[in-house]
Amino acid sequence: MESPRQMRRLIEKLLLLGLLALTGWAAFAQLQSPALRALANKEDQTIYVAILTQPAMTLAYNPAQHKVHLTTHKRRKTPQAPQENAQDVFKKAGIRSDRVRYYLPQNTHRDEYWEHFKGVLGMWRYNPLLAARAVWDYAQACHDKRTNIPAGEFLLLMLDASRLEITDFTVRHAGEEPKKKSSAKKAAVAADGPPAPTPDRAPLALQDRPLTIDVLNASGKKGAARELTQYLREKSQKGLLRVDVLQQDNYPGGRQKTSRIVDYTGRLVQLKQLSTAIGLNNEIVSEKSDNAICDAAVIIGEDFKQPL
Repeated sequence: MESPRQMRRLIEKLLLLGLLALTGWAAFAQLQSPALRALANKEDQTIYVAILTQPAMTLAYNPAQHKVHLTTHKRRKTPQAPQENAQDVFKKAGIRSDRVRYYLPQNTHRDEYWEHFKGVLGMWRYNPLLAARAVWDYAQACHDKRTNIPAGEFLLLMLDASRLEITDFTVRHAGEEPKKKSSAKKAAVAADGPPAPTPDRAPLALQDRPLTIDVLNASGKKGAARELTQYLREKSQKGLLRVDVLQQDNYPGGRQKTSRIVDYTGRLVQLKQLSTAIGLNNEIVSEKSDNAICDAAVIIGEDFKQPL
């Protein structure tokens, strides 16, 4: 007859084997997810997540291109249940996906959530506890059923996010749908969904030419646009930056606290280089403009510091 100690060791081994088998089964189940494979293998596939703030946002991320597009959607009615809410967001955005992923943050105010996210993204390298806090927030969201993102996908998304900079994010605001619309307008609304993260594929971007921009002063400081224009033209003449300033002027919208780059044609790689060159560490705002005569506009806000 076996002693109690031998019996205990046998039970411990069986429990360990059972835990290993359970872990292996969970890992196998996770690897069956197409999104997880795309994240692990850096495949050219767009992953969509509904961020259920007010107003809601759709996040579109392509692991192969390492770009994130965020689109804000205004809606008249918001379903209460997170799953139904996310499905409604995907429908309004015209997204067709095999799975509706969602995340409902504790702070649902869109601007406050976005500013908090940018702060964490910019500071976590200096404060690793912020990464641990993100994992804890995810665990709480799973417990409260505020997200349906599998653990494997979340961890890989977190690893990819750790290599992103805020200039890798493009933000766009989708307009509210009208009350009455024809079938043609419905199709236009669906087509106006969040753009998949793509490299420079805009027609103008395919030409081998400098990036064309407008420099607009919204800082309230006289001569700010002229100083930045001179700096960029000197960089261009030295061959350090391929950029052509078409015009410099005051921003028609008045003074702005935050500087930003507004993209019109989709030359995101060149715009990130421009943002780095002038020390502007903000997301790129995407706006559709059929009448735009330049690739982008640099709006100088009160926070802007002229590069040396």
